[in-house]
Amino acid sequence: MTIEDLVCELARYPQETRVVVQGYEDGFDDISGVRPISVQPNPNPAWYYGTLDLVPDGGEKAILLFGRSRSSD
Repeated sequence: MTIEDLVCELARYPQETRVVVQGYEDGFDDISGVRPISVQPNPNPAWYYGTLDLVPDGGEKAILLFGRSRSSD
């Protein structure tokens, strides 16, 4: 999903609608931050891992939305 896709999707809802992320193990948290990161496809992801890996340099630019329990990931 791109920022354009996200903005278009979010524009369908009232501006006061809460946006959340999954909590650490269960439940949900408010978004507490946004961070630019670089990612690349994980060639062999296990079902319990994401399809993208964080990379320090290069890769595709992405924006990470996180909640309080994930702020240090």
